[in-house]
Parts: sequence; C-alpha cells; structure tokens
Amino acid sequence: MAVSELNEDTKAQICDLLENLQQIEKLKNKDIRILLNKIVRKYRAKIVNK
Repeated sequence: MAVSELNEDTKAQICDLLENLQQIEKLKNKDIRILLNKIVRKYRAKIVNK
C-alpha cells in the first residue's frame, strides 16, 4: 500500500506518533528510518530519503 493510499487522518496519526517518539526517545531521523524500514519490510517496501 502506498502512503498516498492512506487517508489523511491516518497520515496525521503516523506523523504525530513519529514526532512523539522523536521527542521522548531522542530519536534521530536515521533511527526513525530504520524503525520504519523494519515495519514496511513485510510488505516488500522500503523507506527512501526525499
């Protein structure tokens, strides 16, 4: 499923969650990409830098 297929509410929830994780856990963008890649791997997808 492409990110564009998600509804706006779901996109906002994912963004909020990532921002909270970044603040609470002091995660860097690289760490977040690693976590997201672990999640999307089962869908044979990959997170890319833009």
